[in-house]
Amino acid sequence: NQEEEEEEMEKRDPENQEEEEEEMEKRDPEYQEEEEKEEKRETEDVQTEKTVEEKREDTPASDSEVSDVEDLEARTVQARFTLVDRRGRRINGEREGLLLFNGGTVCDDGFSTNSANAICRTMGYRSATRFRHGLVYGTFQSRKRIGLDDVICSSHHWASCRSTTRHNCVHSEDILLTCHGTGFKLLNRAGHVVTGQREGLLTYQHGTVCDDYFNWNSAHAICRVMGYSSAARYRHGLRYGTQQSHRAITMDDVRCRASYWNYCSYRSAHNCVHSEDIFLTCRPGTSHAHGFRLVDWRGATAARGCEGLLLWNGGTVCDDYFNMNAAHAICRTLGFRSATRYRNGLAYGAMQTRKTIRMDNVRCTSRTWSRCHYSTTHNCNHGEDILLTCHA
Repeated sequence: NQEEEEEEMEKRDPENQEEEEEEMEKRDPEYQEEEEKEEKRETEDVQTEKTVEEKREDTPASDSEVSDVEDLEARTVQARFTLVDRRGRRINGEREGLLLFNGGTVCDDGFSTNSANAICRTMGYRSATRFRHGLVYGTFQSRKRIGLDDVICSSHHWASCRSTTRHNCVHSEDILLTCHGTGFKLLNRAGHVVTGQREGLLTYQHGTVCDDYFNWNSAHAICRVMGYSSAARYRHGLRYGTQQSHRAITMDDVRCRASYWNYCSYRSAHNCVHSEDIFLTCRPGTSHAHGFRLVDWRGATAARGCEGLLLWNGGTVCDDYFNMNAAHAICRTLGFRSATRYRNGLAYGAMQTRKTIRMDNVRCTSRTWSRCHYSTTHNCNHGEDILLTCHA
């Protein structure tokens, strides 16, 4: 009976099971009610995130700052840091990248090894390898606003840091950062690290990870910080006997708004047992981009908070079945909190009409992109192209 229950809990990647999900949705009379509950929880999470961010700078360092395992009971990590390469693609691995905070660069005033370690840890890495400053990425870098300055940290935990969004810097002072070690590992029954697309017990700093709030965003984000392209499946259970049960549970309440770790929060305190431990299978390869962009009438990236023509892999997106769930999901993959509005139309003249229509029939059952289906064939014209505004 236990094996049957565990098999029922096993989840397969929804992106590869479109037909099965549609059949399940039709059969389950409680499906709509569950989706409404999920959206309500997401709304509550957003409100909680706003409160946490407002309080972060005034939060004192916790008593566990000196321990090896970060105690997040008093606070939740919500600092939106990203490492990107010269083309703006997220760095997922131990390579140097331009450090961004909410899309803007970070100035080196007050920046120290403590600052570097604290920021790497918020992105799921174990520590920083090195940091330096400079204008290295040309116009891609110099066009960005400077989003953070005076990052002063008294320890390598983000709770001990203070900073300001006002600055007196130039882009030659922008921080470039290299991080080391994810803290996450996938282990087999013998306690050895698994390789390839094989299932393993998910551990964080040698302890297990509880399944509370764990979802596909969480699975993809964790696989990506370990250097994989994405998650293939996840499930929970007590499968490795004492190899598993002797470990501490070091992570709980993993909530991810998008499929990258800098959009995730977690706690080290827990209310779990080892039968709730996560087992994860990751897909090898380089983390792939989501393919979406918002552009203005010239074809340049639209200014934050402004309406733009929605592109996917360089082509436009048709409005068939497009709704606010789809708008929210796409804005969130682009790093925004939510969508403000969308409309259709031929608004950008020849720049728009020269493009191929790449995506159609975008159906989203929630505000998470992993719950969306779409088609790459279409029956549209450019008057049906989506123009989207995201909440900055």
